[in-house]
Amino acid sequence: MNAFERLGLGVGLVVSEGEVREAFRKRAAEVHPDSGGDEGEFAAMQVAQEALISPSKKLKEWLGAKGEVVDSRGQIETGLMDLFQKVAEVGSGAEAAIKGAEKAQSSLAKGMAEVGLMASREKVKDLLAEIEAELQGRVSKFGGIEETQDFRLASETMRDLIFLEKWKGTLKGLFGRLM
Repeated sequence: MNAFERLGLGVGLVVSEGEVREAFRKRAAEVHPDSGGDEGEFAAMQVAQEALISPSKKLKEWLGAKGEVVDSRGQIETGLMDLFQKVAEVGSGAEAAIKGAEKAQSSLAKGMAEVGLMASREKVKDLLAEIEAELQGRVSKFGGIEETQDFRLASETMRDLIFLEKWKGTLKGLFGRLM
């Protein structure tokens, strides 16, 4: 059973996060262990919800439901390599700022370290916005992919989304450490 079926949704890429959460709530009322349901089924529903909220996982589920086997390995779109370079540079700078703040002992050193942390937070925040724009740009292709059943484009888009989601998660974690 695929994630769409598990939540009682039709197989489709243009399913909003709100629709996924609402479908989960309805099904959870039926299968939650506290309501006499099965723990395994409820856990599987949670995994299905997570899969359909993640754009890359939703694409993978959609492709699987269409009988397409996809290899998520491979090269990302060339334009994303520049973004990867930014992620590496900003991440490295943020790590250095964190280490500097951890080593600071005097009030002056702590104040200077805080300036570095603030600058790094801004860079991470700006880069997160850039990554989010890239994510949304690829998600906006879902309607066309679904309409044309372009499995090659779906596979390439999924691969790019996997990297973008990973970078977003990494930067969010880094942002939290910069606080």
